[in-house]
Amino acid sequence: MTPLCETVTGRTMAELLAARDAAVTGDMVELRLDGVANLDVARALHGRRVPAVVTCRPMWEGGHFEGGEDERRAILATALDLGAEFVDIEWRAVDGHATGVPFQALLDTTPERVVVSSHDFDGVPADLESRAQAMRATGAATIKVAVSVNRVSQTLCLKSIAREGPAVVIGMGELGVASRLLAGHFGSRWTYAGDGVAPGQLPARQMIDDYGFRRVGRSTRIFALVSSTALHSLSPVMHNAAFYAAGIDAVYVPLTVQDFGDFLVFAE
Repeated sequence: MTPLCETVTGRTMAELLAARDAAVTGDMVELRLDGVANLDVARALHGRRVPAVVTCRPMWEGGHFEGGEDERRAILATALDLGAEFVDIEWRAVDGHATGVPFQALLDTTPERVVVSSHDFDGVPADLESRAQAMRATGAATIKVAVSVNRVSQTLCLKSIAREGPAVVIGMGELGVASRLLAGHFGSRWTYAGDGVAPGQLPARQMIDDYGFRRVGRSTRIFALVSSTALHSLSPVMHNAAFYAAGIDAVYVPLTVQDFGDFLVFAE
């Protein structure tokens, strides 16, 4: 079963801890420390009930951290020292070429606990596969590739990346929701849930209860509602309840598409 990681954040430590402790549905928790005003990394980690991915996303990669890179590196180093199961380091920060402050030393210390990530909010870059290879070359045990998609068929390139080694792969936005709900079929090591912290993110309880996330296995039959407004329909909720009640190994997911040709490419 593909683990589900709940993303939580807050403007203060009190808000962050309240959100962390309320995240009882997933198997992991992502602690988004960027944007937390009175940050205390030790408090953020102490008392956690599930494995944590510590993330401190800079503004240049879609986050809220406004401090310098030396400060951000120190935050992630502290998280590693305090036993965080994983820390997320942006690919562009590893060698410091884009920021002037290399993070490679953190990765060299415990590569099995580092996720090297890349987020493209503008689309699917033409060099995505070579980018993924370069990310693996850093030595990280896991890479994370998240791209914005405007066609559901654009998520298919993520499957080939996951086949090459441990990776978290995500199509961001409404047309990428299938990559989250069917993360196991995409080969993703885990996927993220939350209250819209990232584009296209869904609450964990909705993924599990409404869309049958935990029931998706290798033999599970996949049905879909194909529509430009699929996420607004109650049809998947009703069908999944029926499948569960009847003991049928199947799920029914919302599949937002631009046109029917887009769907046919994805389905094949």
